[in-house]
Amino acid sequence: MKNMEFFRNVSIGRYIGGDSAIYRLKPGTKYLWLLALSIPAIASPRLPGLVLPLVCALAAGAASGLKPRFLLRCVVPALPFFALAALLQFLFSFPNDSSPLLFKIGPISGTVREGLAILMAVFRTIDLMVIIGLFTSVTSESEITHGIEDAFAPVSRNGGWVHDFALVVGLSFRFIPIIAGELEAIVLAQSSRGASFGTAKGRPLAKVRAYLPLFVPVTVRALERAELLAEAMDARCYTGNGRTRYVVYEGTKHEGLAKGLAFAFCGIALAIAFML
Repeated sequence: MKNMEFFRNVSIGRYIGGDSAIYRLKPGTKYLWLLALSIPAIASPRLPGLVLPLVCALAAGAASGLKPRFLLRCVVPALPFFALAALLQFLFSFPNDSSPLLFKIGPISGTVREGLAILMAVFRTIDLMVIIGLFTSVTSESEITHGIEDAFAPVSRNGGWVHDFALVVGLSFRFIPIIAGELEAIVLAQSSRGASFGTAKGRPLAKVRAYLPLFVPVTVRALERAELLAEAMDARCYTGNGRTRYVVYEGTKHEGLAKGLAFAFCGIALAIAFML
């Protein structure tokens, strides 16, 4: 049954309350750190540049009271898809690949270049999942929305689209655990009718093929929830125009230091990634 529990493996979009220094940072500073960790994870062409943001995110999570196991939970459901991506990479090799051969099984062969490409893609995905999971774990939904509004405050004076954009981003993060719960409910319902989800051990491709038909009902349920939310907002005459807020974020006395460290970390991480 643990293989069918998706909600417990989702750390993205789940706010975990706390009172550490990281929780008390202003939303804008948290967004700055989100960018400072994500940019090296996206731009780094070598493994050392990918390991550093991951270690920093896990260390920041531990300082906030979040166990590394919690932040790494979201990787578990993605393992079969990593295996599928690796298989596709080995099937469709790079043109003019002259790197040493790792293995050859019938028509499938793997080289050092392909192995490094797969490793980079997996590490890059894990980095982004852990970083976003850390951000949503220490940032509430209102802070996610207010942080975007504060960042685009100069633009918002010339147009009212900033609040709408911030609301969409906040709802997108909020819908991730909801969709995971919907997927879990559908899988449990299908399993009670004889479907074999999560029981095939050591067969990642079989698991991927079993879950692919679920994308249609999950998408339909997600659209139904979005429609209900839109109708509820419309029934309350919600427009977002002229909306005010009563929350004032004071932050901490080390707010400037945290922003400076974010810029310094991003620069150091990129230097390590491109120089090593």
